[in-house]
Amino acid sequence: MLWLRVLRFGTRLAVGVFAIAIVFVLSLRAYDEYEVHHATGMLAEASRVQVGDPEATVLPLVSRYGGFKRMPDPLGRKEDWIDKDEYQYQKNLVIAYGYASLISPYGLFSRDTGSGESRVAVAVRAVMNKTPVQLRSVFGMRDWGVEVDMAIRSGRVQSVSGMVVVEGRSRWLGHEWEFATAMPRHELQARDFVVNSAMLDMATNNGDTTENYFTPRASDEEMQLSRKFNTACLTSLRGCDGLCAFVPRTLAYLKRHPESAGNIIQLKCPE
Repeated sequence: MLWLRVLRFGTRLAVGVFAIAIVFVLSLRAYDEYEVHHATGMLAEASRVQVGDPEATVLPLVSRYGGFKRMPDPLGRKEDWIDKDEYQYQKNLVIAYGYASLISPYGLFSRDTGSGESRVAVAVRAVMNKTPVQLRSVFGMRDWGVEVDMAIRSGRVQSVSGMVVVEGRSRWLGHEWEFATAMPRHELQARDFVVNSAMLDMATNNGDTTENYFTPRASDEEMQLSRKFNTACLTSLRGCDGLCAFVPRTLAYLKRHPESAGNIIQLKCPE
């Protein structure tokens, strides 16, 4: 009978669509897991770079992760600086150039080369921005990005830094660290390890990030915890809720060593 044939066709069609949807979801999850593995590998390699290393020793890392050379922003004229001491301090830290490596599965970070994003990246980004994060995360599309930068001066590494940002349950979450020959600002030059915080202003929402700065004089514990974050937050279906879930080791250390806190407000994280 006609209605039976229509019913059978409709059933086969529904099963086919469901199967394709399952394959699509699993493929996205697999892609995201691969990219997380790729990004954490890059961060692990960057964490082994020492300030003072010859430039040649970091070039394989740059090549392996698709890095590119980046020129520094000009320092400007001394007359234009209100804080002359800061100008002099920054003058002594001026680099020749740097190398940047970016991993961002859905185009959150883009290489600033003037060539623009591909059509595929633009299309994916458009879908990401119009789809609620709660729905996207189910399909393995929780937005995140990782960046590694290495600054070169006189043929040697002057600083190496890493940054991670990810969509949390309600806000963006960030984690940054910088290992350098000297602190980034002159008012911090007497310190060997400090944790600051800052606001994240993303296209889809705001958020919070920690900023970990340390020099070769910092302790091994400070160096290690500065680079640690909860990698599960990158693939979590539900999403991590706040910095207590994203950087628990850093916040636990600050609770024991409040003298290491900069402009960060101490959070009361659950034990």
